[in-house]
Amino acid sequence: MLLKEHFNILVIAWIGLAALLSPLLLKVRAPYGRHSSRKWGPAIDNRLGWFIMELPSLVLITVLFLTGNKWEINILWVFFMLWFVHYFNRIFIFPFRTRTKGKKIPVLVVFLALFFNLVNGFLNGYWLGYMAGGREQGAGEYYVDWLTDPRFIIGIVLFVTGFLINQVSDNHLIHLRNGKRLGYSIPTHPLFRYISCPNFAGEILEWTGFAIMTWCLPALSFAVWTAVNLIPRALHHHRWYKEKFPDYPVKRKAVIPYIL
Repeated sequence: MLLKEHFNILVIAWIGLAALLSPLLLKVRAPYGRHSSRKWGPAIDNRLGWFIMELPSLVLITVLFLTGNKWEINILWVFFMLWFVHYFNRIFIFPFRTRTKGKKIPVLVVFLALFFNLVNGFLNGYWLGYMAGGREQGAGEYYVDWLTDPRFIIGIVLFVTGFLINQVSDNHLIHLRNGKRLGYSIPTHPLFRYISCPNFAGEILEWTGFAIMTWCLPALSFAVWTAVNLIPRALHHHRWYKEKFPDYPVKRKAVIPYIL
């Protein structure tokens, strides 16, 4: 079993890697979805690739949580179920609702995302299953009235709000292709009024809330990686919209209203 000090060093190093990669992610458009490119080597079906790369996030945290020695702490079940609901949707529901028939995703992108989800799933699963504790057990992280702690209340409000924003935004984007619409068009839902990518903003908000409610390094690392990955992606989407649609709303930002 990893010592807590060694585990924390590992997580901090993982956060440091995100910081080092952020300038590169700002420059390089990840070649999938609307930015798809054949220059990145062999590709596989988009839905299959999505399923493969997201699955470890659900499997690892479930196995580590249930085989660990901390699952008897009630508050940890709340954290686990929130994670489970998010990833069950991302793996088994969302990919099969999208209208991406015939689209491909580079194997390299799938591999890189798979690597991230293996590390992220391990860090958060190992924390929940083996490292977290309660004050009554002398560990100091969680205690019997954690559900009334301001960190939990603020965190779960942010998480649920972000989850709902993400779901509503994705649903709107999916339905833009209803009927004979096969290409892209300008999103018109109120959530898109001020930013191009409320789906990404929602997910960033979601995992920021998770980091606050759990108040632990692994969840913080996930929030950092989410922002480092999705903010550049939103900026690339925003530029793409402006390049493709001459009448794209001028005042609309990428991911943060009025700012970015």
